[in-house]
Amino acid sequence: MAKKVEFNIELVKKWIFWVLIPVVLLLVFVFNFLAVGTIGKKFKERKDSLESTKNTVDKIRQDRAHPNKNTIDEIKVRTEELRERFVAAWTTLEKDQRARNVWPTDLGTSFIEEVRKLKFGDIISVASLENYLNFMRRNIPKLEAALNRKRIQVNEAGVWKDREGAGADTFRGFNSMNRGSNLTDNNLEREVGIVEWPNPEIRNIIMWDMLPSSIEVWYAQEELWVYDSLISVIVKSNAGARSSHSAVVKRIESMLIGQQASHEVAKQLSVRTTGISGDGMSDSGTSRPSAPTTSTWTPPNAAGPGARMPTGGTGVSEVEIGKMKRHERYVDANNVPLAADAPPPFGEFNRMPICLRLIVDRQRIPDILVNCANCAMPIDVLSIRINPGSGDANIRHGNQNLSAARTTNIGSGIDIGKQTIMDGSSGLDSIYGSNSVPIEIYGCINIFNPVDQNIIKKIDGTTP
Repeated sequence: MAKKVEFNIELVKKWIFWVLIPVVLLLVFVFNFLAVGTIGKKFKERKDSLESTKNTVDKIRQDRAHPNKNTIDEIKVRTEELRERFVAAWTTLEKDQRARNVWPTDLGTSFIEEVRKLKFGDIISVASLENYLNFMRRNIPKLEAALNRKRIQVNEAGVWKDREGAGADTFRGFNSMNRGSNLTDNNLEREVGIVEWPNPEIRNIIMWDMLPSSIEVWYAQEELWVYDSLISVIVKSNAGARSSHSAVVKRIESMLIGQQASHEVAKQLSVRTTGISGDGMSDSGTSRPSAPTTSTWTPPNAAGPGARMPTGGTGVSEVEIGKMKRHERYVDANNVPLAADAPPPFGEFNRMPICLRLIVDRQRIPDILVNCANCAMPIDVLSIRINPGSGDANIRHGNQNLSAARTTNIGSGIDIGKQTIMDGSSGLDSIYGSNSVPIEIYGCINIFNPVDQNIIKKIDGTTP
């Protein structure tokens, strides 16, 4: 038995080489297979990574919008072009408005030369303030005369003069079929003019008890330019008219601007203002966007639409008078009245609200709107009310929505589609003619500021 085992060992020793060769080859094949698989996998992963990186680089190189150096340089060029166009547009609009609205030559050369050297709000000499006060007292009646405002004149020693004081703006027999009948055959009084304006708001510009302050003069001239533009709309609309019946604009119920108009415009456009209660609702129950609560300045009780404000001679500082004049004089982009200390939303211009309540020839309403757009200070019309208060039709700027009149009885409403007046019970037809209808125009005027380099510098070429 022992010999047999020994024989086997010897046999193995003899054939060991030939036994190990297949084993080694098998192991080599196995290890090689495993190594090739691992290396191939890593190679593929590396290849895919490099190809992905290459594709990304190619895409970036071909993408002009990617913020590489070329793109950044192009952005700077485009930004500079936009800056130049912005400055050119601002400069053109401001120069055009300034050319249309100049200081009247009646103020004299010395006054005009003085204010041309000043900026808005700068101090004006006392002599020039006196000159301006006298000029305004002469000029406002001239604007009313240019409008051909209907008024009562009295015969003084054969010369007809406008009546002054109490009764000057009273139209006798207003509700009668012929209001001028009681002036017939009266050689002492007569009614002249075409357009009725019972309470000319333009006179509020110079509600000064004494010499105005410099800031009042600056703001007064701005108001004068605005009123002059509004009056020019009426004058141009009424060109060629010889009587109220042939006039397009027959009566001015009110001509409101600035502080007097800001809340009227906000109310019509359903804008929440600081003067409305905190329930967040309008009178009609619709929600209104809230106004910014940035004001820390409270206007005195004397300030407000139509209120008489302190003047320069009352001891009130120019700063306080300026705040009272500016408070809710302008509106922001949402037509919310701006407080006196609110930051201006636009550096290029201030938006002054206007509200016109007129009695007009309904067939010529488009002509009135065209004249609003073409006047010296173009009016951006935001809303129009036709026959207000009796199921009125509303036209809003920016859309074609025209709500039909909601007629509650035969004596109210207007059918816009048929252009048929149904307001006979109001008496307008007997006074102003069968085509007469009351309208309200709400809008804003952009009053451009001089070009400010500090604002222009903010438009820089900041890279993304």
